[in-house]
Amino acid sequence: MKPTALITGASAGIGRATALELARVGHRVVVSARRAGPLDDLVAEIKAAGGEAVAFTADASDTAALDGLLADATGWCGAAPDVVVANAGHGLAGGVLSSDRARWEHMVQLNFLATTHLMRAAAEAMAQRGSGDVVVLGSCVGVNISPFSGMYGATKFAVGAAAEALRREVGGRGVRVTTIRPGIVISEFQEVAGYDPDAFGQTIAKFGAPLGPDDVARTIGFVISQPPHVHVNELTIRPVGQDYP
Repeated sequence: MKPTALITGASAGIGRATALELARVGHRVVVSARRAGPLDDLVAEIKAAGGEAVAFTADASDTAALDGLLADATGWCGAAPDVVVANAGHGLAGGVLSSDRARWEHMVQLNFLATTHLMRAAAEAMAQRGSGDVVVLGSCVGVNISPFSGMYGATKFAVGAAAEALRREVGGRGVRVTTIRPGIVISEFQEVAGYDPDAFGQTIAKFGAPLGPDDVARTIGFVISQPPHVHVNELTIRPVGQDYP
C-alpha cells in the first residue's frame, strides 16, 4: 500500500511543489486550498505522471472546514494520512508599527490557531495508529524576528513553539512533528504579503539566487523519508547567500 499525504495550501508555491514531489516519490496525495481551478490542474498533472491524487477545496483558516477536510482525506486514503503538511498560511509586510492592523486577526487565525488545530487533529489520529508525520511550515523569521515582517514572524514563532510542544507529547507514540523554516522563497507569497516588488528585489539581490518552492519540497521529502526511528524535527533552509534573517 502506498503511503498517503495531505497538503494544505496546495494551489501554488511550496504546497503545490510538495504535492508534486511526494507524488513523484510514491505517495498518494490529497491536495487542498480555497481555489478549485489550480487544484484540479495539479491533480491532472499528478495523474498524467502516473500518480494518484484527489482535491478537496477548503478554507484553511476555518477549523470546521479543516475537520471536514481531514475526514474527507481519511475516507479517500482508507485511514488517517501518513503525512500531513500544514502549509497554508500567508505573510504580512511591515512590523508591529507599520503592518496593516486590519489583517492581524486573519493571519493569526490562519498561521497559528487553525494550523495548530490541524496539527492536533492529525496527531491524535496518527498517535492512535502509532505512526505518522506532521510537517509544519514555519519560517526563518520565526526565529530571527525581522522588523520588516514582525507580526508574520510572531505567528511563525508561535506555531513553531506549538509544534515543539506537540512533538514532546506524541513522539513516544511514534509520531514525528517537524518544523521546516525556509528563508527567501520566490512564489506568490510576496505579492499576497504586500511586499513592494522593487524594494523586495533590492533587499534580496545581495543574497544571490533565492530558493524556489521545489527546493523546500525536496527538503520535506527528505525529512519524511527517514527511517521510523530517525526524526529531523527542525530544519532551516536558506539561499546560500542569505546571511539574515
